Amino acid sequence: MKLLRNISIRRKITLIIMLVSLVSLTLAVSVFTFTERTNARQFAVNNLQTMAEIIAANSKAAILFRDNIAAEETLEFLKYQDNILAATIYGPDYEQFATYTKPGMEHKTPELHSNADNTLFWKNFIDISNTITHEGVHVGHVHLRSDIKQIHDHLSWHVIVALLVLFASLLLSFLLSERMQHIITDPLLLLSDIARKITTEKNYSLRLECDSKDEVGNLMCDFNEMLEQIQVRDKELELHRSELEHLVTRRTADLELANRELEAAKHEAEQIAGKMEYHAHHDALTGLPNRSLLIDRIGIGLSHAHRENSLAGLLFLDLDRFKIINDSLGHAIGDQLLKVVAKRLESCIREDDTVARLGGDEFMVLLPTIEKTSDAGYIGKRIIDALNEPVICDGYELNVTTSIGVSIYPYDGKTTDALIKSADISMYRAKGLGRNRLVYYTAEMNEESRKRLMLETDLRKALDKHQFELLYQPIVDTRKNTILGAEALILWNHPTMGIIPPAEFIPIAEDTGLIVPIGEWVIRSAFGKLRNWNDTGHPRLRIAVNLSPTQLSRPGLISVVEQAIDEFQVSSYSVDFEITESVAIQNLDSATLTLEKLKKLGISISLDDFGTGYSSLSHLHTLPIDTIKIGQSFVKNIPDSMGDMSIAQAIIAMANSLDLSLVAEGVENIKQMNFFRQQGIYVIQGHLFSAPVPEEEFMQMLESRTTLTPLNIVK
Repeated sequence: MKLLRNISIRRKITLIIMLVSLVSLTLAVSVFTFTERTNARQFAVNNLQTMAEIIAANSKAAILFRDNIAAEETLEFLKYQDNILAATIYGPDYEQFATYTKPGMEHKTPELHSNADNTLFWKNFIDISNTITHEGVHVGHVHLRSDIKQIHDHLSWHVIVALLVLFASLLLSFLLSERMQHIITDPLLLLSDIARKITTEKNYSLRLECDSKDEVGNLMCDFNEMLEQIQVRDKELELHRSELEHLVTRRTADLELANRELEAAKHEAEQIAGKMEYHAHHDALTGLPNRSLLIDRIGIGLSHAHRENSLAGLLFLDLDRFKIINDSLGHAIGDQLLKVVAKRLESCIREDDTVARLGGDEFMVLLPTIEKTSDAGYIGKRIIDALNEPVICDGYELNVTTSIGVSIYPYDGKTTDALIKSADISMYRAKGLGRNRLVYYTAEMNEESRKRLMLETDLRKALDKHQFELLYQPIVDTRKNTILGAEALILWNHPTMGIIPPAEFIPIAEDTGLIVPIGEWVIRSAFGKLRNWNDTGHPRLRIAVNLSPTQLSRPGLISVVEQAIDEFQVSSYSVDFEITESVAIQNLDSATLTLEKLKKLGISISLDDFGTGYSSLSHLHTLPIDTIKIGQSFVKNIPDSMGDMSIAQAIIAMANSLDLSLVAEGVENIKQMNFFRQQGIYVIQGHLFSAPVPEEEFMQMLESRTTLTPLNIVK
């Protein structure tokens, strides 16, 4: 293409005409040659087909009567056909019946294996096969081979003639193009000469004569008009040049000022970009690396551990019951606590380690290089000890603990996702074992994690599918063995797993927040049963309902209770809410406020499982409680354990000094009941009188007798 751009326009026009002519004539010659070749071959095929049909008709009787001589005579007429090279007649079993070969020719008779008719073209001959049939039955086959030299000679003659015509046409086209192109090129050359002269002399007064009305004439007229415009623009440019020079001077000063401002803006943009980069990989609250940066560092750490054939550790931390602090004291206090936790975590790790906040109250610590698996446990223990120290936030003294799951590369996973998953599973295991502890991952935990996930999935549907039910355990006055009331206990009736006790699904409900709707259902159901007992002639019965930490920390609890009281028209003085020591003490201020509101409604408050938590006398004095329930962990070994008896007596003495009522729960035999009667405790709850039972059985107890007889009498 570069060569074509450099030749003159005359040569280009001549070349275009020659190329168009060459392509057109070549296409015509090709079509002509192809048509002649096709017609010649078809003519030869038709002739051979006719001969094959004649031979088939004349040799049919010979084949039927197995007369080879007659078949040979049938083929004799082919000696007068110069183009036939060979012929063969086959019997019904494709055996050769008769053959003919042109004198002086060597021909190998082909073997046939099919009765199909076909035509094959070879380089120098044609093969035709035809089926011989008699009354629709295949009796033989005819094969002919014909020379196609005549076809080739005929085509060669036509090609020579076509090429001669092509050459003569190209010669004529060249001569005509040489003459005709001057009509176009002469005006263009004149235009080129004038343009070159104007460029050299800068004389824009020169003009061309426009004596034609074709495209070239229009081009010359447009060229003249362009020269007119150039002359006008030259005058205008001279006028504006001085103005432009003045503007350039002024704009130069403006640009220098703008450049200085741009440099300042660029510096500010770089600072903002640096901050954005930082915030994209760090937690906005604590300044710790976020999940994105942690994932990158885990990948780098695992690659290094793989190359060095060393160990790496991952610690997954979750603050225990942090949601309660957030809900009760507000997110501002929670954020302050998270900042303190972040600083304490950073103080516990090594220089090459990474502590990151994943979100909420979840943190993760990467130990890219450890010598042994116990190194991860050592750092985890330092973290637990550091977080056990109280935290002062806005005047509140907060006690926060953490549950830590540990996974080790390569034992617990060789990829980032696998290692995080293993640490996550072991963290939930630590929570299940009581929180405030560190647990290493084991393969068995994966099965427990799948079971927990399945329970969590089913738990989300259980309430809508009415799979929960309440059981009622009588609370008895042993002086007359009369029923004072009952504690409502929830069970999950799973469609495939059967009865699931609260100890298995309540922790999951707490972690997922499902405890709130479940707790509301328990309150409404218990109040509804209390209404039913009152309507059936038992107006003095009381019902006890357990409150979870999440329920106690939510402001909406009071509203739920008030609505249930109004809906079922029950007396609030017949309701007793039970809380555990740990629930109350973890968020003492918010718990005290909520419990005081409940007491204003007339509801009694019981401290359940007393002695198993970490209460103090000051806490008992602060909390607005009415009753202490002695934990069954002390009751079960009475009177065989002198230590448990002493603890129980101390609890009784303390409650009496604070003017609190007492209930002994978990009483299973007469000896235990007698011990408490001797201490002046007559209100008993336990299997000695009845296990938790459905409402129908509890109603039968109420209807059949006013007193209960101990079930497990142990003398």
